[in-house]
Amino acid sequence: MRTQNISRQITWIVPCVALVVVAFSAKAAHSRIIKFQESSAPSSVNSSGLIGDWRKTTIGYTGPIDEHLVLHTNGTVENWTVTACERREAVTGHWSVEGKTLTLSFGGGDRSSPFTFYQGQLVFPNIPNHRGFWERIE
Repeated sequence: MRTQNISRQITWIVPCVALVVVAFSAKAAHSRIIKFQESSAPSSVNSSGLIGDWRKTTIGYTGPIDEHLVLHTNGTVENWTVTACERREAVTGHWSVEGKTLTLSFGGGDRSSPFTFYQGQLVFPNIPNHRGFWERIE
């Protein structure tokens, strides 16, 4: 008789514990997800926030690579890379913003991608699994 009562209690407790574990696991997993909020600001506000010298560091097979992107107020842009061994010559072009899309034009080739700002960094392109994080150089 007593074994049947314990068996019934376990039958009720196990699903409840499993439900609690699943709920907390989902909440913990959700808290690690970084959401990149798109700014609802007009293009002019987004443009003024872009002006300046930005640097993105990536690790290549030969070591760190710093890519610089300098966006000037007159709509011109400079882009170059620096490694431990060399500094490439700067390429110049033009930049523009339409909504939340930044377009860089170098010698007839345009590169347009969505962008946003996250914790003081420029996220460009703002495409899942391809995001680039640029820090402002003062």
